[in-house]
Amino acid sequence: MHTVSLSLSPNERTINPNIFGQFIEHLGTCIYGGIYDELNPLSNENHLRTDVLEKIRRLSPPTIRFPGGTVVNIYHFEDAIGPVSDKKTKKNLVWGGDLRPEFGPCEFAMFCKSVGAEPMICVNMASGTPEEAGNFVDYMNGTGNTYYSNLRRKHGFDEPFNVKYWCVGNECYAEPDIGIQNDVQIYIRDAREFIKFMKLTDPSIELILVGSDNMDGWNKPVLDQLGNFCDYLSYHFYAAHSPHPLYGTFLAEKVFQEKVREFTSLIQTYPSEPQNHNPWYRFPARKHPISLMIDEWNIWDYKDDGAYGLYMNYAWKDAVWVASMINTFINEPLISGANMAQLVNVLSPILSDGTGSYEQMIFIPLEFYRKNASGTHVCVELSGAYDIQVSDDAFIPALSCACCLNDGRKTLFIVNRDFSSSVSVRIPFDAEATVFSADPEAIANKQNASVSPSLSSLSEDSSFILPAGSICIFKEMKQ
Repeated sequence: MHTVSLSLSPNERTINPNIFGQFIEHLGTCIYGGIYDELNPLSNENHLRTDVLEKIRRLSPPTIRFPGGTVVNIYHFEDAIGPVSDKKTKKNLVWGGDLRPEFGPCEFAMFCKSVGAEPMICVNMASGTPEEAGNFVDYMNGTGNTYYSNLRRKHGFDEPFNVKYWCVGNECYAEPDIGIQNDVQIYIRDAREFIKFMKLTDPSIELILVGSDNMDGWNKPVLDQLGNFCDYLSYHFYAAHSPHPLYGTFLAEKVFQEKVREFTSLIQTYPSEPQNHNPWYRFPARKHPISLMIDEWNIWDYKDDGAYGLYMNYAWKDAVWVASMINTFINEPLISGANMAQLVNVLSPILSDGTGSYEQMIFIPLEFYRKNASGTHVCVELSGAYDIQVSDDAFIPALSCACCLNDGRKTLFIVNRDFSSSVSVRIPFDAEATVFSADPEAIANKQNASVSPSLSSLSEDSSFILPAGSICIFKEMKQ
């Protein structure tokens, strides 16, 4: 058994709760049959599944992103507002079937309110227009006597929804997707016009611009020309189990961490405060330094089978990976938000059918980190740590750690990603320990929908055995 010791050094950086965001898209049964189901007896008067709402509230997502995703390239908000009889069903050119309009922007905003989340809306750059995007902002946020503010009121919503976060396009670099903005200069040209219409409509909104893993060919030109308007640069990341069934996702996590370092190196070359902002734009530049928004992330074993492998059954090994990723979000100062894709049924922590719903294994770390990871960041230094050899030339660290300080008490998160060996670690404070562990291939179902934690207490500098493949949370005892 390996023995590891650690030291802690608090700093003043606040952990952003937006790292626990979620994402819903008009895709499969994520919304219809997942969140929204008119005919199901489990649904409330707003057609929202009450059993699903209860589980979402346990996750307490601070933000939820909508309506896509790739489907945003064909999404026009005016098709999905007003009485249901006036809404328009169109063909879903992206995912197949119909793009149903019953759950529109207003229903989304009310759903967010019901679970305590801030809405994050992505606008259609591919087949939409800058003026349409400005009208969308006015419809959701307007307070004046304008056509779209009054239209929202006519539809029964007197008060504005005050949507703060707006994504200017989605994965526009992807040439196979609908749209011509895969040419970075076209994206820059078009995004500038979208930004004008949106910010002139509501100067208070914050903008997420499309980023990619191409630093020099995409991200640098975008920031060179639009950096004064960019509150957040987005990055989408999906891990896969290939090429190693047990550790493939953790190898992908190393790639993610390297990309974050590349983003950090690039973004740090831009001034914290905007420079030479032309006042003739008539709206303010960004108010804070540029940061990174991981507005889609999860494990996705893509399949070219028409269903795209979107309906994943996540095992305990995937829960361990999710905990490791959250540790990275906590530790990386550049990351200001993250939205797991997606919330229900599609690549999701929650699964539902016509008779009920249950939590997948990845629900466990999402819930427990959300409850316990807040306050200011604490740096963790390991001594005696070791790597797991995955293949002849591939290694991953056995442990992933993060720590926070809240209300004078430290909370330490340690994930043992070694599925074949326990690890002894000395905890440097009196702590209450909560430990989750299971067989790495264990999958939840309606009959066995959770892993029960083991609970214990330990005194300062006590050695604690981290089980193989475990998620461990140590909360400092009150003095």
